[in-house]
Amino acid sequence: MEAISAVMQQMIQKNPRLEQRMKDVQNSLGSRGIECTTTPSEACPKKKCDGSGFLWFIDYHKKMHPEKVAEDIKKHRELYAIAHQAKDEPEMNRIDAIIEDLKKESEWWEKCECYTQKQKEKEIAKKLDLSGIPDIFKGSRLNDFRTDIYQKEEDRTSAKLARKSAANYVANYEQMKAAGKGLYFYSDVKGSGKTRIASSIANALISLYEVNVVFIKAADISLQVRKTFKKNTESSEDEVLRAFREVDVLVIDDFAVENNSDYMEELLTKILDYRMEQKNITLITSNIMQDDIDNLYKAGRVSSRVKKMCYEVIMPEESIRDEEAKRENESLERILFG
Repeated sequence: MEAISAVMQQMIQKNPRLEQRMKDVQNSLGSRGIECTTTPSEACPKKKCDGSGFLWFIDYHKKMHPEKVAEDIKKHRELYAIAHQAKDEPEMNRIDAIIEDLKKESEWWEKCECYTQKQKEKEIAKKLDLSGIPDIFKGSRLNDFRTDIYQKEEDRTSAKLARKSAANYVANYEQMKAAGKGLYFYSDVKGSGKTRIASSIANALISLYEVNVVFIKAADISLQVRKTFKKNTESSEDEVLRAFREVDVLVIDDFAVENNSDYMEELLTKILDYRMEQKNITLITSNIMQDDIDNLYKAGRVSSRVKKMCYEVIMPEESIRDEEAKRENESLERILFG
């Protein structure tokens, strides 16, 4: 730096007009005040930053006239001493704030408006990863739920009604939450779209309302609890049940396919009873109707709670999984043999 300074001095001595030109540039920049030097980009939803989530500011007055800033600090310290002597606390606070501002760096970062949104998106992505939603359905959206893929007219009608009810549920989630009401998607046929539509609702609730979601196959509930019976386990039975009971939204997939033992009925009763009392949202998919739950869980405690907590939505009695597999295979055949 000293070598550069010496060279500059030599240049100024040889060309006096250069010194004046540098002073003119310095004064010009110093008069610009505070400016944001970050170039806006389409990568920023607010079109303000370059997509990084931060804005770079320069106070040109401070940067170009550090000696004036030093003089201002000295002057305000003298004023502070006078206010202190007069015990004028409001004036002391005002001057102290000015001094602190003068002492700040001439260049600094500030968070762009999109920063909070980016952090929210990261949290949403994290919640999706932790939710247990099957990978194949983590990107599922209600708008992508196709109804034209069903072959029968009555099934297309059922699919349209199911999609409409799901979309309205998401749009009116706060009202549904206040009532403690979830949805129960029923179809006797496997692969009819029950899991897809329940996952789409869960994805939407995470994105729009920032809720926590746990997605679990009904048969895995008892497995998760039984793991706690082993020695040296990190979680207790109560901790596992508490996770199912207290999460904002619990999605139980393939309900009533699990082993309908007395123990399973007891577990479901503990989970559903708490969720019903706290009005926590539960979404269920099943291949049996609500009225037939008592045939599996004889005590009637499970069915009464499910009926209280979930509105039953009838899904098509047609497997779109088979149709999707057929289309995928046809596409693959064109690649392999075309």
